[in-house]
Amino acid sequence: MGRKWEYGDFRQLGCDEKGASGMATKRLARQLGLIRRKSIAPANGNLGRSKSKQLFDYLIVIDFESTCWNDGKCHRSQEIIEFPAILLNTSTGEIESEFHAYVQPQEHPILSEFCMELTGIKQAQVDEGVPLKICLSQFCKWIQKIQQQKKIIFATRVSDISTSEVKLCAFVTWSDWDLGVCLEYECKRKQLLKPVFLNSWIDLRVTYKIFYRRKPKGLSGALQDVGIEFLGREHFGLDDSRNTALLAWKMIRDGCLMKITRSLNKVPTKRNPNIFTRNLNMDQVEEISACNSNIHDPSIYGGLELPNQKGQCVSQLRVWILEQDSLGFNLSTSSY
Repeated sequence: MGRKWEYGDFRQLGCDEKGASGMATKRLARQLGLIRRKSIAPANGNLGRSKSKQLFDYLIVIDFESTCWNDGKCHRSQEIIEFPAILLNTSTGEIESEFHAYVQPQEHPILSEFCMELTGIKQAQVDEGVPLKICLSQFCKWIQKIQQQKKIIFATRVSDISTSEVKLCAFVTWSDWDLGVCLEYECKRKQLLKPVFLNSWIDLRVTYKIFYRRKPKGLSGALQDVGIEFLGREHFGLDDSRNTALLAWKMIRDGCLMKITRSLNKVPTKRNPNIFTRNLNMDQVEEISACNSNIHDPSIYGGLELPNQKGQCVSQLRVWILEQDSLGFNLSTSSY
């Protein structure tokens, strides 16, 4: 129950206790707090304040372009034709590295006119591109390079380096489609081994909606709402990725804490904590061991291998627990 309004309160508003003397009812109601103006401020009220301490030191923004049609038919086999990635420093807002490749579609090698008009990607560019398997290998070589240069680790890929010496990194997409649908199902259809670190990501569209308390009207509309003009061509993957990085940096400066919103890794349900404890102590270690033994295919991962040093599983579980905390499982109080 709110406090009782005293006579002095009404006098300050320019009216008496019996009514609005010379003041519009709507204005009075607004000043009494009974109605509010539509706000564009974030849910935590941090708009305009200094950025908060982030869980991740770096974000890698990905925005695929794929084969598409406008013929009214249901096409279930979209293929990636552009694979961009942008490395964003969450402390400075700088884009420190970029990866970009055109990918050669194999199931539908001829692009539709609609696809070329929408994305700006030409048939000759994908013809000169590489198959997805080779593109993933090139991408992993780029990942390996920035890991070595900047001591970056992912939630599913850690060594026994002390946490003070390494920097956590997460992937960011605009919606779950890129990593949860497009890449996931194309790798399954083509029987390609997908890098395990691409199993978890931040959906910036969902994060934006929760943080600013409004539904974005696409990436361009979201940028416009926060005072940023879209730079480049929409639906061109590299430009989309760069603009998504700009939006992420703006949200960080407004006080948004970036957290993992989706993971394809096996996560136990909240309903039975005993299941989680069993998976953490046994199944998770077994899964890590399986990854170590099955991920050494250089044709897929560009020679990138998981470390096998002593204590590697314990270190990996620590970061894995941090990831689950960001998903809402609150495991940081566990003894590990």
